[in-house]
Amino acid sequence: MNPLDAICDVKRNDAVCVSNLKSAKPVDKAVLQERPDVKIFLPFRFHFYKPKDLFKENMYKNFLVAPGGDHVLSLVDEISYTAPPAPPLSQMHELPPELFCNGDNRPADCSVDCRCTHMIDVPLNSIVEIVLVDEVQSPNLSHPFHLHGTSYNVIGMGRSPDKNIKKINLKHALDLDRKGLLHRQYNLPPFKDTLAVPNNGYVVLRLKADNPGYWLFHCHFIFHIVIGMNLILHIGTQRDLPPVPPNFPRCGHHLPSITSPTYYPIH
Repeated sequence: MNPLDAICDVKRNDAVCVSNLKSAKPVDKAVLQERPDVKIFLPFRFHFYKPKDLFKENMYKNFLVAPGGDHVLSLVDEISYTAPPAPPLSQMHELPPELFCNGDNRPADCSVDCRCTHMIDVPLNSIVEIVLVDEVQSPNLSHPFHLHGTSYNVIGMGRSPDKNIKKINLKHALDLDRKGLLHRQYNLPPFKDTLAVPNNGYVVLRLKADNPGYWLFHCHFIFHIVIGMNLILHIGTQRDLPPVPPNFPRCGHHLPSITSPTYYPIH
């Protein structure tokens, strides 16, 4: 299952791609329409730090030391996810809008390691297509992406059909999509909620956004989650959710203010 070579558009006897499986239950015909209501391309990669850029006085950036010794940060659509200080589901009205961002709305001062609460808004009941593009391209590594709140149909997966392209990127994936060369199949595409994106390849997912809320979409490697390989898929609006119950527990920021009398510096 999920061969690392991502050869999914030909018959073979040694492996099966998830996109070659068939759903055991009917698939909503609306999900299979040629043009989705919303199409989202999400390239993901690592940002590589130089030690001199990390180890400065009063700098406390999160990063991962990879097996090869590199110091890396995860980026999805050039954003490293930062969790909000309180849950949007129950306390959205308390969270400043400038906390949130996405590929079309990055903070003006965002640098090469842009950090904010990555959130993509989609209308309730819309048909959403997500194309994940692996720009990490570490040998023998496929990133498993998991969506909370709903399953999706796997419409396609693979690598670039252009043999002159050694490494796929967002620009090339967009070009393939315009030419109709991203592999898609609409004959009972299987339901999944977690899928490994082929190394140096892509996956095409479809879903009907009929479960309102704030749903985390993330790589399932824990060490990639903590360095930002996540985002929130926000389905619908606050009006589509039930009201917050009276006296519902509330979260404050988990980091105390340095002006708070309960703050004690660590020596």
